[in-house]
Amino acid sequence: MSESTAHSEPNQTRTFNCQFGEEIIIEDSGFSFHPILNLKLEIDGSVYMYSEQGSLEVYLMGGTLESDLSITDLNAQLTAEVMEHLGDYTLQDLGTDTVHNVSGFINEIHFSTSEDDGTGRALICSPFINQYFFCLVVATSEFWNRDGQKLFDAIKSHVQFHSLSKPEIINKKVVQHPDLTIETFGTITADEDFLLTINKGDLSLLLAARSTTPKDKVFITGIHAPDGKQLYHYDPDSNEFESSLFDQPLLGENGEVCFFYPRNSQQSLVPGDYRLAFQTDSGNPIQQVQIIIRTGRALDLQMIDLNFWFALEHEYFPSTETLVQFEKDMSSALSEQFKPLNILPGKIAYFQAAPDEIASFSTINLDTDLLDCSYMISESTNSQRALNIGVVEEFLHGSPPTPANINAISSGSPGMILTSASPNSCILIKWPSFKDDLQELAKAIIQQLIVFSGIDTRDTRQDENSRSLILNKEIAWRLRRHPLFYDGG
Repeated sequence: MSESTAHSEPNQTRTFNCQFGEEIIIEDSGFSFHPILNLKLEIDGSVYMYSEQGSLEVYLMGGTLESDLSITDLNAQLTAEVMEHLGDYTLQDLGTDTVHNVSGFINEIHFSTSEDDGTGRALICSPFINQYFFCLVVATSEFWNRDGQKLFDAIKSHVQFHSLSKPEIINKKVVQHPDLTIETFGTITADEDFLLTINKGDLSLLLAARSTTPKDKVFITGIHAPDGKQLYHYDPDSNEFESSLFDQPLLGENGEVCFFYPRNSQQSLVPGDYRLAFQTDSGNPIQQVQIIIRTGRALDLQMIDLNFWFALEHEYFPSTETLVQFEKDMSSALSEQFKPLNILPGKIAYFQAAPDEIASFSTINLDTDLLDCSYMISESTNSQRALNIGVVEEFLHGSPPTPANINAISSGSPGMILTSASPNSCILIKWPSFKDDLQELAKAIIQQLIVFSGIDTRDTRQDENSRSLILNKEIAWRLRRHPLFYDGG
């Protein structure tokens, strides 16, 4: 259905200063735009804006790109259709241009009518796979020479894209916790963008992208905000890296890369489509992307559950009574450090590894066993929205293996929860280092929780070389939004 809105003719000496109206979404064409209020407007699948006296015309189009048609061929075809009423014209290749960081091809247009000579630009790009966006602006030469390029750039800055074919959701559920939603998406190739829709009220996002094999490297190569702003870019081939979110590229060595957002107090999720891109070292597609979105405010008391999985050769926990006492003492030690920051431990559960599991995992080689241990702990616990803590005898590293000089480690930063498919889903504690001091154990757990959560701690340390992650008010504020935590009011 076509609609038309009449406005007065723009004052040509102030064209670039004209006012843009509220956003209009052209849903079936894959874009939104802001109309120029002092131009007439017609919408019929495509967008046509024009001045009453014919000094300026603007065309915006989008849709599905047929598989047998290139965007350069489509550019020529659409330009011919639009320019038909203006008579003869010529095109000059100007190379490439961008619309919200999406690169496309641009041509300069020159035309003549019985009344005037004219100039303009025609730009086409493919914001998503098998999708196109076309923008053509033409004006009298007098108008263009004065204000045309500025207006063209302003129009581009008021365009947003959305995908017409988002990845298929293969699993979507609201878990037993009403503030969490989990979605799992199917195959995504390196030349596809993954569109993640954030709604009003969404608080935080935890994402894991997995390859087809656990031995593959997985990279996040691009993150764009709903307004098109590039938040992160990494090219594994050239090692080109640019980011306002991280100080190093996001990659996973064991077939999975994880991402948590927002990471600090200056960041927040905004409603709209975030655009992400991935790549694997093998060239294989991403097998699945799993996301966990937390909704709410996280202003009141926050709580966190913990699962302890004991893979110990000795008989430190010989009876149920000993485990009950451990649970009470551990809760007290954690509460002492959490409570001033309006955080408390919730349910503390404990699980005994089977004898064959103890034989395999009481001593962990951090270079070879961390992945399998993470899987084992996830499959052994029955409370998924919890910090999984593996308690073992010894850490080794290297080949041949030698003792590792650490007492605690996180399997990932950020790590993933609510899944048994992740190699990054636990922290590990070396029991002999803490068996006589549960206060120190509580401190070690909290430090690894901070690492596991993947929040940004760079601006909370006393100096850049400090590795200490002491829980303070600022770090706690960031942690509270993580899906591990839940409202305890």
